[in-house]
Amino acid sequence: MPKISIIVASEKIDKILPAITLATTASVMGWEAELFFTFWGLLALKKTYEPKEVSLDYKIFEEGLKKAINSGAIPSWREVLEQGRKTGRLRVYACSTTMDLLGVKNEDLIEDVDGVVGAASFLNKARDSDINLFIS
Repeated sequence: MPKISIIVASEKIDKILPAITLATTASVMGWEAELFFTFWGLLALKKTYEPKEVSLDYKIFEEGLKKAINSGAIPSWREVLEQGRKTGRLRVYACSTTMDLLGVKNEDLIEDVDGVVGAASFLNKARDSDINLFIS
């Protein structure tokens, strides 16, 4: 079975949504998919996280993106994640080192997190992936 591993290192919605869309699409197609949230990307896994902005590269599209999400024209990143999780083939990991660095506790994380792992553990999981992506 094909496998994709994606490292998410940004909390910006224009980075999170494509990463989760790729992982969900892969899982719907029968692939195994793994997401590893590290550095600022880890913030997206907090229960209190609400995306507030896009990266500077996409700033001119920010209002349109927010409007499309708020109107339901495109699903929110959490809706896309839920769709992928329902396949049973999409796993989500939080970076343990980043959690320590940012003071994030296990109880702060959304229920979709499968585990808290370090970089070495994730790399061992990603080793046999057909596709590895880093989104920052």
